[in-house]
Amino acid sequence: MRIKWSKGGITMILNGLLMAVSVALIIVCLLQNGKSDGIVNALTGQSSNLFAHQKERGADLILSRITVGLGIAFFVLAILIRMG
Repeated sequence: MRIKWSKGGITMILNGLLMAVSVALIIVCLLQNGKSDGIVNALTGQSSNLFAHQKERGADLILSRITVGLGIAFFVLAILIRMG
């Protein structure tokens, strides 16, 4: 048996994947630690280590990598949907 894919069916699947990736990206971004304190200190002139090299560790590193992966997936899916 061979599955016949229609253009509308593939577009529906890609749209569903795009919605799932979008929701996951929002959730992962909200789970990350805020870095706005350093920006506020830099704008107000208080001493800060805004430009200090700080490595992400543990959960922050994992969430950062997941965010990058989901961001790439979002743009690839958006381009595929637009091309199709």
